[in-house]
Amino acid sequence: MNVQFELQPNVSGDAAAAKQGFGRVDRSPAPAFDPASEIDAACDFFGEHGYVVLSACLDAAELAFLNGFCERTQEERPEAWGLGRRKPHHTNQGLIFSQPLLDYPELDPFVQPHRSYPVVARLLGGKDHVRYAEFNFRETPEGAGERAMNFHHDAVVADRFTRAPYMPCDFLCSIHYLSDVEPGSPSFCVVPDSRRFETLQAAFDGLGEAYREVPLYGPAGSCVLYDTPTYHTRLDGDGHRMRRTWHQYYARGGWLRTETRYIRPPSPVLTDWNLIPERLALHPDPQIRAFFSHWNTAQGEWAASGFDPEVRKAMPRGEQ
Repeated sequence: MNVQFELQPNVSGDAAAAKQGFGRVDRSPAPAFDPASEIDAACDFFGEHGYVVLSACLDAAELAFLNGFCERTQEERPEAWGLGRRKPHHTNQGLIFSQPLLDYPELDPFVQPHRSYPVVARLLGGKDHVRYAEFNFRETPEGAGERAMNFHHDAVVADRFTRAPYMPCDFLCSIHYLSDVEPGSPSFCVVPDSRRFETLQAAFDGLGEAYREVPLYGPAGSCVLYDTPTYHTRLDGDGHRMRRTWHQYYARGGWLRTETRYIRPPSPVLTDWNLIPERLALHPDPQIRAFFSHWNTAQGEWAASGFDPEVRKAMPRGEQ
């Protein structure tokens, strides 16, 4: 299928200055940290700027497996990717396989990736506090053209503006690159230090000369971790090259004291549609059950039905 994007108007930034954001793109290479030997420096960088790049998080065998999985499932289940008939919730956003964990237990070893996960755990307050939130694969197809996606943030918690200390974060997302991302490719792009602003305009005004839009390039196997309130987008490339990525969101579990009388509750659920398969939601290992314990109401109803496939099928992304 030939997927073609429709250009989106720039409403988050200055449309007179740029197709995306404010056009203040800084293509200087962002530092990349080894997640094992430089974990302290990586976590410090994330804590200061709201994102971090980790190097060599997937080896050649893992990349071959995950790329092979994407290519095979696009052939076997094109509708799950939005091929053939575009998904109404993801029109003009490229391809996405929203819930592959539901039917493919061979992906289970990747929910806690051996290289990036220790950094994730540190940023969320320790491995006992990490909770699963979402897992998907995405692809910007070759020749899709420009989309000019607006800068935005993901799920946020209101206390981020005032709590002290700020860390650990409420949610974070990991993006593992399954293809090389270089100038000319669509690239993940962040606005460093923007997570405590209500709008991109407020970040632009508040950061002043420090405001930057930073595309994060790297070879396949690189991983980006970002705090979900950080403003970000997919920065368009030349409109011809493709990009394939694996996205996983994590939440923070447990109650957490602060410097005041306020006690932070566990992070709320990330979405109202994401489902966890029975083999993971009711896993015999209590640590794995805790990792998959952030259920939304859709998950609760599915579990109450005995994980009935017809109940799943009736949900908006139950088969995707």
